[in-house]
Amino acid sequence: MTFEEVQSTKYGKAITDDIPIKPEFDEIDIRDFYIPMSDGTKLLCHGAFPVGAESLPVILTRTPYGRQSLRFFFEMSFYGYICIAQNCRGCFGSEGEWVPAKHERSDGIDTLNYIKNQPFCNKNIAMTGTSYLSMNQYLICDCLPAEVKTLNLEVYSPYRHDLLYTNGMYHLEAYSGWTAYNCGIKTEKTPDELYEKMIYFNPQMYADENVLGRKLDWYRQWLKGSEPDDDLYKTGAYGSLYDMPKAINVPVLVHAGWYDPHFGGMIRAWEHMKNETREKSAMIITPTNHKQALCSDIDTPNAFDPVGIRFIRSKLNWFGHHLKGKDYFQPVNEGSVTAYVYGENKYKIFKGCIKDHTENTLYIDTKNRKLSKYEIQNQTCSEYIYDPENPVSTCGSEVIMTDYMYHKHKKTTEGRRIQPSVGYRKDVISFVSDKFEKDLLVNGNIIVTLDISSSAEDTCFYAKLSTVNENDNTALYLRSGITTLKSALGKYTPNSRKEITITFNKIAVSVRKGEKFRLDITSSDYPAFNIHPNTTNLWSEETKPVKAVQKLYGGKIEF
Repeated sequence: MTFEEVQSTKYGKAITDDIPIKPEFDEIDIRDFYIPMSDGTKLLCHGAFPVGAESLPVILTRTPYGRQSLRFFFEMSFYGYICIAQNCRGCFGSEGEWVPAKHERSDGIDTLNYIKNQPFCNKNIAMTGTSYLSMNQYLICDCLPAEVKTLNLEVYSPYRHDLLYTNGMYHLEAYSGWTAYNCGIKTEKTPDELYEKMIYFNPQMYADENVLGRKLDWYRQWLKGSEPDDDLYKTGAYGSLYDMPKAINVPVLVHAGWYDPHFGGMIRAWEHMKNETREKSAMIITPTNHKQALCSDIDTPNAFDPVGIRFIRSKLNWFGHHLKGKDYFQPVNEGSVTAYVYGENKYKIFKGCIKDHTENTLYIDTKNRKLSKYEIQNQTCSEYIYDPENPVSTCGSEVIMTDYMYHKHKKTTEGRRIQPSVGYRKDVISFVSDKFEKDLLVNGNIIVTLDISSSAEDTCFYAKLSTVNENDNTALYLRSGITTLKSALGKYTPNSRKEITITFNKIAVSVRKGEKFRLDITSSDYPAFNIHPNTTNLWSEETKPVKAVQKLYGGKIEF
């Protein structure tokens, strides 16, 4: 080999459960080695080489998380691939300074140019990886060498502002939590301890120094960048990401989860791809979270029907087709979205994209606290006090760092979670529909319109939709959305009556005959989102939040 080898160890045996493909090799050799970048920095790699092979297709992933989470990645080598995992600059033995996203484009290009010229590479390369590892693919997809035949993009959206903020509200748990786990700062505290201290520290702008012991410029930029036109999203790595879906020319296999905070952006990226690219690509949506795990308080039968254990089955079939010209079994439907439909508990194929289907409307009846089929005249006003010092806890959502919640509370908050009963808090007002008279497929965006006023110059409103079981009245989270008044309206005059719209991420669910909808309205969802202080000051620096009187005069939900 022509690389600088550091370590060589033999590795395991292929996991064949649920993978109807016979391994091509009995043994693989894990070799640790460095690849030099154009500036002289050396990045540590872990390569899985099938024993006895000379030249094979290469599958590359680039990660800041180390090799501890890559077991299933290396498993693919048993099926006739050289799998190389590279530690990003400044991470786990790689030289240089760790700054999220800063060097990934240049380092990715250097790495591919190096690998394609090695004798072990047969000139067929794929890239794969989840989350940050998918970002590393997006950042170079406009300049891929001809040897790269396909990409596997998993649980990542290239639209950075939409990841950090939803309509002016910061994804606190996701990104302050991610910072705690991945700051690159050595500390005696456990990751869970850092996570808890980070997400609950106020004001959030100074959590880095107080919790991690060091000021992190990139983290503070996130906390300041609430507006989509902020320079953070228009320049540098994050700025370049916005146009990358349109630049993809190779076939891509996209893995998404209904309850991943990246989901909305993933759908958007899929829709923004060129038609000719999308027609040779495939998207799979599973009932999973960001970690590609099931996330529901009820059973989700057939959840992994088309993909098998840990998504390896669909990957192997995809890579076999594009790197070897082999179809091991029925391929994923190209040019389509294959999505799990709740209620029907099976996968359906949506040609092209999941189309919006908003032919049904229910109206908010504030007097009777109902969702009505008919528009209500002469409504009364529903009112509650939103106190930022007593926020509503997240229960059912799209969050990322779920390990802490499980370790501390023996439960998680993401996904389809059972909701508290109606009336459990005075600052959560609920509206319940009549029973559906027949099965109804809801697919696409769900849109909530609220007729509101607030005593604050700026505040937020949060809407949550659940399905209600006919037998035991259990409410199960489906989708939600949030917005500040500034994001929805611009400048707001306190106590003025305005109409705001909240659009939920797409979903596919079959609402069964006898079930109901329940719509909850409040002003916080913590720690999934930051606590809005009810002021116009920068939320991450605010130390004097105020209470707000929130009024709801009516509205509607379209689905």
